[in-house]
Amino acid sequence: MTVTQLQERSEEVGQALTATIDGVDRYQDDIAGGGLRWENAEVNDEDPNGRRYWQWDAHIELAPDAEISPEQAAERMTKVLEDDGWTADEPRGGVEKAQHGFRKSDDLGEGWYVELAFMIKEPPAPQNLSVSVVSPSTNRS
Repeated sequence: MTVTQLQERSEEVGQALTATIDGVDRYQDDIAGGGLRWENAEVNDEDPNGRRYWQWDAHIELAPDAEISPEQAAERMTKVLEDDGWTADEPRGGVEKAQHGFRKSDDLGEGWYVELAFMIKEPPAPQNLSVSVVSPSTNRS
């Protein structure tokens, strides 16, 4: 698998998830994008033969009067993941933040990971939600 394939799949998964809340009012435009990360950066930092992975992230801030909460947005995204065969990890978090992780293997490799995280606060506090898609690692360019 190449980094380009991992990048394309990461973006495809991330965009499918954020599409579940298209039309929901935002406080600001989503901040989304991806980048190459180095596994064990101390050893492999930018080594052309080092293992690396692609990580796509979206930071979403729903409008205070949005018709759904960040938790409901995460539920929509969870349904898409579960319908596509992703396996849920045990939820993490606490009183103010929840994190839900999902794992999957596919034809591009083992070790795909998605995390949905959101703040648990009542409006008018910011209604934040983040989505991260992490590819398996590769040493191919």
